Amino acid sequence: MTENYKDYKLKGTVHAPFSPILMEFEIPKPYVDALNAYGDKISASDKKSKQLDWSDNLVGNVKQEHKIEDHIWNEKSHEGLPSLFNWVGHCVSMYVKTKLKQGDKQDNEAADRGIKKVALHNSWLVNSIAGDFNPPHMHFGQLSAAGWLKMPESVEKDEEREHAGWIEFLYGNPAMWIDPKYAIKPHVGQLFIFPNWLLHQVYPFRGKGLRRTISFNVSVEF
Repeated sequence: MTENYKDYKLKGTVHAPFSPILMEFEIPKPYVDALNAYGDKISASDKKSKQLDWSDNLVGNVKQEHKIEDHIWNEKSHEGLPSLFNWVGHCVSMYVKTKLKQGDKQDNEAADRGIKKVALHNSWLVNSIAGDFNPPHMHFGQLSAAGWLKMPESVEKDEEREHAGWIEFLYGNPAMWIDPKYAIKPHVGQLFIFPNWLLHQVYPFRGKGLRRTISFNVSVEF
């Protein structure tokens, strides 16, 4: 049965475990399918895999990290949806407006005016297998994102040790009644947008299968 996205409406869920907010979105399935098909094609070609190798620019200890080509962002995966870039732009706009609405009068006025432009700095796919991990790190730009395209069955079914395959955000110092860590068990189709400077890490898993994520960095102009 073909999914109908004619009346699709973007929804964002705020996570506020500490001062900087995270905003969660659900990636429409056509984008997930298209990105996975693209990622599988790169991994199947040694030439393409080497051409798009992005590992020297990233800190992760993972199997493969591939830069996403510009044309992928501009293609339309479904007639009822915008291009991936435009969809991400709507997500970024919602994040910025939500954050500014928490501020003073000047911030509220900026939120009402909205952003004029979203600039994509870089984007990449990460293919992780058993034992791979990402140490605590931050990104470039103003806002960053992490989304999940494939997940090992052992992580999905909670057959792993605590937090294996999870992402964890870090902010501040530990103190009484204050937890500087916020761990999230990801699922396929989930996307988080957060400030680029917010430290985060990914725990290794031990089961079979591939953990594939999409990450990107953007800046906004008012």
